[in-house]
Amino acid sequence: MRFSLAYQDASLNDEIAALKEDTDCLSALKLLISPESFAGLKGWMGKASFSAPVMDEIHSISDRIRSDGDLFVLVGVGGSNQAAQAAIDALGDGFRHNVRYAGNGLSPRALSRLLEELDGRNEIYVNVIAKNFATLEPGSHFRVLRSYLEKRYGKADAGRRIIATGTIGSSLERISRENGYTFLAFPEDIGGRYSAHSAVGLLPMAVAGIDVDRLVEGVSDQMDEEVRHGIDSAAASYAIARRLLYEKGFCIEQLVSEEPSLRLFGRWWRQMYGESGGKDGLGIYPATSIYTEDLHSIGQLVQEGARNLFETFLSMPDDSSLIIPASSYADGFEYIEGKDLAEMNRIAIDATIGAHSSAGVPCIRLDADGCDAYSWGRVFYFFEFSCALSCLLFGVNPFDQNGVEEYKRRMFKALGQNGV
Repeated sequence: MRFSLAYQDASLNDEIAALKEDTDCLSALKLLISPESFAGLKGWMGKASFSAPVMDEIHSISDRIRSDGDLFVLVGVGGSNQAAQAAIDALGDGFRHNVRYAGNGLSPRALSRLLEELDGRNEIYVNVIAKNFATLEPGSHFRVLRSYLEKRYGKADAGRRIIATGTIGSSLERISRENGYTFLAFPEDIGGRYSAHSAVGLLPMAVAGIDVDRLVEGVSDQMDEEVRHGIDSAAASYAIARRLLYEKGFCIEQLVSEEPSLRLFGRWWRQMYGESGGKDGLGIYPATSIYTEDLHSIGQLVQEGARNLFETFLSMPDDSSLIIPASSYADGFEYIEGKDLAEMNRIAIDATIGAHSSAGVPCIRLDADGCDAYSWGRVFYFFEFSCALSCLLFGVNPFDQNGVEEYKRRMFKALGQNGV
C-alpha cells in the first residue's frame, strides 16, 4: 500500500515523521508486534489461522457445496460475515449470485423473504458462524433455518447441509457433534472483526469462487511487510495521521472509493474502526462513501461544511476499460468521445482530492496494487494492523467491545433470558 496526504497544513507530514520517533508511539508499535498476547486476541497476527490443514478443510467443504448446492446461506453478524460479504461482492465468480446472508438483523420481513426464496431452490447449504453462540441475531435466524431444513430434508439430511463455525467447547460445537453438522473451528485467539483470514471468512469466500490461496498469500506477505518496515510502514503512517488529525479536531473519517464494488468493504472497515476505537470517550466516527455518486448528495457538505471531517481515499485498480463511443447526436458530450471511462474516473477522483484538500479537508490516499484476491489479502491485513496500532495510539484496547454489551443486556432482560 502507498500512503500520501494532501492538506492545506503542509506541516502535518512533518508531524507524522516526528511522531514516528516518539516514545509512546514506538511503545505502542512494540506492544502490537511483540509475541506476547494482548488480551489473548492477537492470533490474527500469525499464520496459524490459514495453515495447510485449515486450507485443505476449507477447500474440501467449499468444493462439496459448489458441486452439490445451488444456494448457500451465510448466517452471521458483524465480524462474522462482513469481510466475506465484502470480498464476495467484489471478487466472487458466478456462484456469488447463489450466496445469501442471514443473522445480521431481527427483521421478520427479511427472513420471511429468504425462506420464500429457499422454497424455489433444490440444494441448500447453511453456514452458521458464531464464536460463542450467544448473539441473538444469528442464534434466532439459525434456529429458524435449521427448523426449515429439518422439515424439508429430514434431520439427518439437514445435518449434512449445515456447516457450523464456532469455538471448540462452545454449545455450537456440542450441537454440531450431536447432529452431524460439519464443524469448523473459530480460533479462540481471534476476535470476530479480525477474522477475515480464518475459516470464518475464508470458507464463504471459497464457496463464492474466490482464490483463497492467493488471498492468504497476500495476507502473509503484508504480515511480513509490517514486521519488516515497522514504524516506517504505510499502515503506521496511516495510524499516526489519524491520531494527529483527531487532535486537530477532525473527529469524522470518511472512507472513499471510486468503485461501487467496494461499498461492502466500507461496511467491514466501518465496523473494524468503530468497534475497535470508540471507547473511553474517544474515537473517530467512521463513515463511507462511493464517489462520484455520493458527491451529488454530500459533496457540498464536504466542500463547505464544518471542518471536522477528513477523507481516506482507497484505490484498488483493476484492468477494466470502456471507451466512450462517437455519436451523431449533438448532446454536448463530444469532448469525451474516445476517452476511457476508467481514466475519467481517475481524473474525477484527483479533481475531488484537489478541491477538498484546498478547502481544508485533509485527504489521505491509500493505493493498493490491484483488485485481485492477493491484493485483497494485503488490504485486509493492512487495515487490521493499522486499526490496532491506531487504537493503541489513542490508549484504548483494540480487541474488546464492552459498550456493545450494554444494549444486549437490556434486550436480553426484556426477552426474559435467565440470569440477566
